Amino acid sequence: MESSTRATPSSTPGTVSRTRRAILDAAVTCYAEDQTTPLSEVARAADVGRSTLHRYFPDRAALVDALLTDAVDHTERALAEAALHEGDVVEATTRLVAAVFELSPRIMPLFSDTSGDVRWDDSRWEQIHAPIGALHARGRAEGVIAPEITVDWFVRVLWYLVSAGWEAIQEEGLAKHRAVALVTRSLLRGVAADPA
Repeated sequence: MESSTRATPSSTPGTVSRTRRAILDAAVTCYAEDQTTPLSEVARAADVGRSTLHRYFPDRAALVDALLTDAVDHTERALAEAALHEGDVVEATTRLVAAVFELSPRIMPLFSDTSGDVRWDDSRWEQIHAPIGALHARGRAEGVIAPEITVDWFVRVLWYLVSAGWEAIQEEGLAKHRAVALVTRSLLRGVAADPA
């Protein structure tokens, strides 16, 4: 039996790659709207037949596993591109929040999945968060981040705040730039009013 990721005689490696990418992108869109979207709907959204989808991903668990790997890859690239080591801590945090917002459609459905199909590779997930850890350490050293805020808490609050911001965009029509600003402010200063 031929591997689902190999090109068949009637297809080229580029076609295989494009088809796989189309399925993953369609799944991201579908699962961002409804985590219970059946594979038949994902196939329709990708403009491929069900048999084609099943050649790449035999079941939902395989598709979710591929989405997870894809999301981690995107996160790694996005954090590298955000250049969190450059500029002051506030500027870098603003870039961080903006980068995480762009990842939201890929990440948030995986965070909230209750099917049991999502199996995070915690070691890789922690590894790709290293730039956030370095930003956190710099923020503490410069007095921007309070000493009692651990890196684990900083990362957790970041993702939860971005999730809240993404919900506000989807449910209330909040502009993305406004959501990024509110999340950045909340992450760095909480919800307390600025001193007069």
